[in-house]
Amino acid sequence: MIIGRPRIAMVMAACLVVCRCAAGQTVGPDVVYSEMGSIVSYGGVDGVRGYALGSNTCNIGDQDLTWENQGTPGFTMNAYRLYEGQLKQIGMSWVKHACCAFVDDGCGLTCNGHGGDLLGVGCVDVYNAGFNGSQFGLGSRSGINAFDGTFSPLNFEQGNLIFRRLQIRESDLDSTDFPDALYFLEGVFVSTDDAAAGNATNNASHKQGTFDANFVLSEAGAMNMEIPAIFAWRDHANGLNQPDNSIEIREVDIPGEGRFLAASRATNNGDGTWRYTYVVFNLNSHRGGGSMVVPVGPGINVTNIGFSDVDYHSGDPYDNTDWESFFGAGVVIWATPQTHGQNPNSSAIRWGTMDTFWFDADAGPATTEITLGLFMPGEPSSVGWMGVAPGVACSALNLVEGQSGVSFSQRAFDGYVDPRSESTDGKVVNLGLDRFTFEFTTPVENLDGSPVDFSAFVISDTGGTPPAIADVQTEDAQTITVFLEDHLTLGEWTTISASVRSQCDPSLTLEDSIRVGFLPADINQDGAVSPTDLFLFRQMVNGLATPTVGTPEDILDTDRSGSVDPVDLFRLRQLINGVSPATQAWGGVGLPE
Repeated sequence: MIIGRPRIAMVMAACLVVCRCAAGQTVGPDVVYSEMGSIVSYGGVDGVRGYALGSNTCNIGDQDLTWENQGTPGFTMNAYRLYEGQLKQIGMSWVKHACCAFVDDGCGLTCNGHGGDLLGVGCVDVYNAGFNGSQFGLGSRSGINAFDGTFSPLNFEQGNLIFRRLQIRESDLDSTDFPDALYFLEGVFVSTDDAAAGNATNNASHKQGTFDANFVLSEAGAMNMEIPAIFAWRDHANGLNQPDNSIEIREVDIPGEGRFLAASRATNNGDGTWRYTYVVFNLNSHRGGGSMVVPVGPGINVTNIGFSDVDYHSGDPYDNTDWESFFGAGVVIWATPQTHGQNPNSSAIRWGTMDTFWFDADAGPATTEITLGLFMPGEPSSVGWMGVAPGVACSALNLVEGQSGVSFSQRAFDGYVDPRSESTDGKVVNLGLDRFTFEFTTPVENLDGSPVDFSAFVISDTGGTPPAIADVQTEDAQTITVFLEDHLTLGEWTTISASVRSQCDPSLTLEDSIRVGFLPADINQDGAVSPTDLFLFRQMVNGLATPTVGTPEDILDTDRSGSVDPVDLFRLRQLINGVSPATQAWGGVGLPE
């Protein structure tokens, strides 16, 4: 039986995203999904909607690709929802088998004109969505080995509106339950020639989709050619066009077999716990995924373990039972409810599908190896990939102690020397300190949970008008540098106070300060050198008064010579009058508590 389709002559626009076709052809046949072109929304049955995607198919290789009636290549359709930072697959279709190739230019290469039972070099063939949704031409995913590209024959059956088509539950599209959710559509090719040539790792492409109030689906934006939909998690995790570059998409190759793509993310819940999410997409592995193991550091509590996959339908024999989960002995484990030996059709991560895993933990993230167990027997039985996992319990929040051997009792900064130490003429503070570095014992954020910025810091100066903050730069959320608009004022000290909270446990807050430019001649510790200090100096030298803070040596040794002598009185008068050499450099000075 031959399934016909309308002849469509179409010249594609140039690639809308960076793709290999623009860089040159690959060796052997190489099939890619280059554009969607059209979508059909068929309606619903019992709360499930049916759809089909169009497919513009390019051969960007240097050899013709076999295009076999009722056979290779096959095209399958997927749908995903991104909501509250988690990407989940919510829809899948059976596989549209090839019919016949009507070829044209449009792949960014010159088409050699070969069509019919071939897709020629550089040629595009266009199937509209209605043709891809024809139920007679849709075959079971279980009838295809995506790694070696072998196909089982079609069984020509027809059913209701959603039978074998891209199926999505209406509940997964509810705008009340998932306000502002983003949706993505993906097509994945399997081809006998493409697999044999080793070119099957670029066979998935995705595009954003939108649904109206009646569940009618439309395509949106540009095609992400040769880029699977798992990349939409990284590119849109924080909202439309708001990427999270901490999400790294890892290629997980099975030796001598197919490829998975995997990624992880740690998100601060704001209540002392973190949400850990893992996404695993099976591009073309026939062996499939059968378990996930995530290590957890000692003493860490794990709750809210979750799992999400997509359901097979329309008589495909694969089981839809959710994976089982377990936490103990320092690991979180998910696994198929039955092993391959117990049930070859158990709910493994099969080719062209994606599973999502998550849990909460009361510890911050560390990079570690995640283990993906393979479902079908063989060697190796598992593969590892690097992701984030809870590895560090929340630590106390403090400022790190002072530097250069000078103890500041939970004060840390780079400005514990007099600000005039870099003056070029010993008088004008033209090169003095204009920045402070805070180092915290754990990553911090603003009290409202936003990244540390100006609002976390307040400058005060008891001796005069302090310079304003010009910039705040964060090195790693633990080391934060505050830049001033000007250098510190001559003869005064400046206080910078920080108000922050721990990223790991937002209930841990810290309000602390550092003082820079401490002056030994500021006898009464009011932040400036004044005539009052001259009066107190004489009283203390004569034993008529005692310093209330610091030590007499620090306060009275105005020239930092190590002893209090008549020169200090002379220097104190110079400081009050602001004349040289009173403004010469002084060494490190401990600040009073």
